[in-house]
Amino acid sequence: MKYVSNGRGSLPLITLIALLSVSLTVNLPGLAVSPILGKLADLFPHASQLELQLLTLLPNLVIIPMILVSGKISSVKYQTGVLAAGMGIFLLAGVLYLFADSMPMLIGLGALLGIGCGLIVPIAAGQLGEWFYGNQKVKVLGFKSGTSNGIVILATIFVGWAADISWHTSFCVYLVPIIPLLLLPFMTNTYIRKHLRPAAETDSTHTPAPTEPRRQFARPIVTLCGVIGLYIALTATSMVFTYYLPFTMKHYGLTSSQVGVATAMFYVTAMIGGFSLTPYLRIAGRTALYVCIIIMSAGLLCLGFFHTMTAYVIGVLLIGLGYGLFQPIIYDKTTRIAPDNALSTKYFSYTLAGNYIAVSIVPLMVELFQRILDNHTPDFPYYLSAAILGIVFIVGLIMHRSFVWTTRTGSDS
Repeated sequence: MKYVSNGRGSLPLITLIALLSVSLTVNLPGLAVSPILGKLADLFPHASQLELQLLTLLPNLVIIPMILVSGKISSVKYQTGVLAAGMGIFLLAGVLYLFADSMPMLIGLGALLGIGCGLIVPIAAGQLGEWFYGNQKVKVLGFKSGTSNGIVILATIFVGWAADISWHTSFCVYLVPIIPLLLLPFMTNTYIRKHLRPAAETDSTHTPAPTEPRRQFARPIVTLCGVIGLYIALTATSMVFTYYLPFTMKHYGLTSSQVGVATAMFYVTAMIGGFSLTPYLRIAGRTALYVCIIIMSAGLLCLGFFHTMTAYVIGVLLIGLGYGLFQPIIYDKTTRIAPDNALSTKYFSYTLAGNYIAVSIVPLMVELFQRILDNHTPDFPYYLSAAILGIVFIVGLIMHRSFVWTTRTGSDS
């Protein structure tokens, strides 16, 4: 059996694969619906605009409270059961989608999908936070981010191909939970504790790794709120392109297929960013978050100033790279705020709820400032987001000594 380091000793490689496989599901809700909304509008001509919007919005809205529920009930003792239940509900919704034949049923299944996914989301990150330490934790959280973004690339390609066969076939993408369900026995606490190797057992000449030092936060919830606030700001500004790029590109004479190519580029570099986090931190050091903001701002300004396909691809690539690099840094900060590793899932539930809130408020944020500034040009959302990032950057410079802005580097223990 092959083993991998967990920062204090080693775990079976199959356990790491199993833990990462949970992340295959977290970005999928809504993915099968978005590309076929036009086709569904034709199939259900009496459906209202609100009903069509609920097909993509409802799963994400339901996910938010279910993330908090999962964090509340996912103690170490019940975590595997909650995870199994979440994946089972997710998979059930995926199967039922294949037989859906009415708009109310599609909407209801979207809610069911959100329930299942919401139970899974904090555990996908929390388990890694519980079993890995130090720089190994940072590394695997980067892998987690890369895995969740990478599956979107494959799923998008599949949905585009499947939609040409049948609109029902597109929903096969929601059967992905089969993979982590099959690997579930390898991520149970019983299995991991049984096969966990202390550092001394892994290498007789190696000094056992010390317990990961925990910073003592006088007000951990306040510190966590600061991290969540930064996460919301960076996520909302980076996700603005997913709402407005199709309209911008159409305004400047580009086609729907070109929109799909440009959007896919985000997940390519987000995946690359997640998998290359460790060398990036080694190079960028404590300026890592600031560099992410600069990269994302450059991408947003590229979308606003230049209106060619090449410019749009470059802009989205930059946004995706910045997002893929900062996301696991936020994950690592969350685990370090938690008083101990066993509470990682609970703390992740708060952080990841912030992520879905950020995605949901993007159109509200843009519409609010459009009204205030009386600017409805197609490039406004990108200028607005870049300006918000500029403000965040300045705040970061002022608060550079705070935990929210400091970054664990490759030399940190």
